[in-house]
Amino acid sequence: MKKYTFTVSILSLFSAMTLVLTFFLISNFYFRGMDHAYKLTESKIIEVNKNITDSLSGSLRNTGDKLSVLANITENPKILENTDIFTRIMWEQLRADKNLSSIYIADHEGNFIQIRRDPELALRILNKKAGADTYQYKNNDFLSTSFRTSAADYDPRTRNWFLGASGTKKIHWSEPYFFASTGKPGITISAAALDEKGDVIYVCGADYTLDTLSELLKTKTGLINGRLFLFSSEQEIIAASFDYKNKHDTLRKIGDLGSEGLSAVFESAVNGRITGTTAEKNDKEYVYVITPVPGSIGNKWFLASMVNKESIIENINQTLLITIAISVIIMGIIYFPVSYIIRRMFINPIDRLKKMTADIAEQNYSSTEIIYTRIEEFYKLSISLLNMANSIKQYEADQKKLTDSFIKIIAGAIDAKSPYTGGHCERVPVIAEMLIKAANDSSEGSMKSFSLKNEEEWREFKIAAWLHDCGKVVTPEYVVDKATKLETIYNRIHEVRARFEILYRDAVIEYYGKLANNSEMKTVLESELIEKHQQLRDDFAFVAECNIGGEFMDEAKSERLKAIAETTWIRHFSDRQGLSNAEKLRVKEIPETALPCTEKLLSDKPEHIIRHERLIDAAEYERLKFRVDVPENFNNSGELYNLLISRGTLNNEERFKINEHIIMTIKMLESIPFTENLRRVPEYAGTHHETLKGTGYPRRLKGGELSVPARIMAIADIYEALTACDRPYKNAKPLSEALKIMSFMAKDSHIDSELFELFLRSGVYMEYAEKYLQKSQMDNIDIERLIQQAKS
Repeated sequence: MKKYTFTVSILSLFSAMTLVLTFFLISNFYFRGMDHAYKLTESKIIEVNKNITDSLSGSLRNTGDKLSVLANITENPKILENTDIFTRIMWEQLRADKNLSSIYIADHEGNFIQIRRDPELALRILNKKAGADTYQYKNNDFLSTSFRTSAADYDPRTRNWFLGASGTKKIHWSEPYFFASTGKPGITISAAALDEKGDVIYVCGADYTLDTLSELLKTKTGLINGRLFLFSSEQEIIAASFDYKNKHDTLRKIGDLGSEGLSAVFESAVNGRITGTTAEKNDKEYVYVITPVPGSIGNKWFLASMVNKESIIENINQTLLITIAISVIIMGIIYFPVSYIIRRMFINPIDRLKKMTADIAEQNYSSTEIIYTRIEEFYKLSISLLNMANSIKQYEADQKKLTDSFIKIIAGAIDAKSPYTGGHCERVPVIAEMLIKAANDSSEGSMKSFSLKNEEEWREFKIAAWLHDCGKVVTPEYVVDKATKLETIYNRIHEVRARFEILYRDAVIEYYGKLANNSEMKTVLESELIEKHQQLRDDFAFVAECNIGGEFMDEAKSERLKAIAETTWIRHFSDRQGLSNAEKLRVKEIPETALPCTEKLLSDKPEHIIRHERLIDAAEYERLKFRVDVPENFNNSGELYNLLISRGTLNNEERFKINEHIIMTIKMLESIPFTENLRRVPEYAGTHHETLKGTGYPRRLKGGELSVPARIMAIADIYEALTACDRPYKNAKPLSEALKIMSFMAKDSHIDSELFELFLRSGVYMEYAEKYLQKSQMDNIDIERLIQQAKS
């Protein structure tokens, strides 16, 4: 199939259309007269508008210039000492400009001189210091006819015209408002004289009436045979050639007049259009021209001229209708075939390309295909889209593979960190995936409404399962691996044994010393030595047993341990030699004991307490809603303190450090900018130590705040921990014992009883056990009994 370029196809089509339109335009060339008539009218309106706006702008600018001259006429900062000068100049300016209703000046002390025209000619002088406000009423020759004096309760320095001009050398223009003295609309123009420091010397102002502008516009309507009106960008009518009335003390707005034509002109002005046509309710159409007023005041002012369209095209209107009719007929004849051609050649392929692009954006690559069309560009573009879709699909697959591999590497590194927890991060996802599949397939109870809807949601859960313990990367290895109570980097029971050895030999030495002086008491002394040695053997055996941490430390054992700790021995060597920098810092403030010195057999020394290396960020805990009790110290390696641990091998500080791994997991995962389809990874991974009754950590969430995947993660983590055979603090539990413990946890609302029942009935527990548990752990399981225990 022969292919054509998109350019050739479009040009061919439009060339044919252009030939038809050209023939039509040539045969109707004389209709250009209509366009010419519009242009002539528009040109005339523009010229009239420009003359009016230039006149208005020049008048306002001229007033501002006069005020600037008046403000700077003298450097004397006291206007009352120059009253005659200012009065004479202001009177001349007021008389020369009929648009001004008053002109005035004020200084920085609040003194004020004003000459006003309306409502009656008067000279007003306000002496701030004397507290007098005097009005001298004048005739046309500016001779006084009467006067009155009142208290000076007017302060010009508080007025907008004074404040607006202060601090600047520019002319200040007010928005249009109604003068209080006359009730007529106008604006105030003001200018300031400043000293070298920029402080105000004088501010001069003039009230400019707007009534004369309407009279000016009325005299110009004959030039355009239409209407003129001046308005602001706030729809306020400043002046107009037609009659209108303002409402009280508010300028009339265009929208209040009910004129669709005027409203359309306003919309055009604010949108930046200066010409156009509009219609009124009487169906009369108008041509309008809008001219912005140069340097207009405050909000932008516009002058608009509207001319009845009929007055422009009266003589050619009939011809225009004929032309329109012919044009409609011709376009109607060619519309349908041209539309069909355009649709077939261009629109259909474009629609298919658009759909393919949208599908690629939504990661739906199956709909991407080659479009067979005569337009070569469309054909090639469809091939490009297909190639792009395949590339993106492959890239996403590679990225997912890379991400999953990286996640598994992290989990493997955490497991490899400690030989005692090796495989935990790998085995928990196995259990979790088995159980969530069972939940997804279940139609019983609350599981009926639960499902993972697509592959992305499955992947989201799997990633959370693999990363559920990623925070353990910051957990110290010696805490994770602590197999005995006295273990830090090594098992310190050997130090305690050495002290017992010393006491053992001291007893022998003491025996021979006594025997040398009392040979006749050999039998008694030998008996004492044997008894003492046996006591030392018994005491060390007890201490060593306490160090294992396998049994609960009751009060009797604690008291015996404390009694043994009080036994003393003699140290002859300095305990400050061979220390690391960290150890030196811990003993820096502790005085060294003179040698030889007596020490307790088991001691809790100040240097055993390790302070936090960095402050716990309470604000961050609050922001992340962690509700955990942070111990005062980072650790306490005191010998008696650790041997007195009631259960297990971890002290409070170490247990917090172990638990802190879930805090770090949440912080790490929430700092990762997961995509939308992975946004719940931090939630699923960070809640496997929460309980349904709100006693878990780190946020003490309750059942209603825990999703089904989060509850499944908790069961998977507990089941793996109970059945693992590589933990330092316990032997591998038989399957029946592990499930029994979990049944009581379900009963106590520690885990979800419904999911625990599904865990048993679906056989997930056994499927995992057959692959990962030792044969010695496999025993008989009574599922119904376990379920009953969980519910009772």
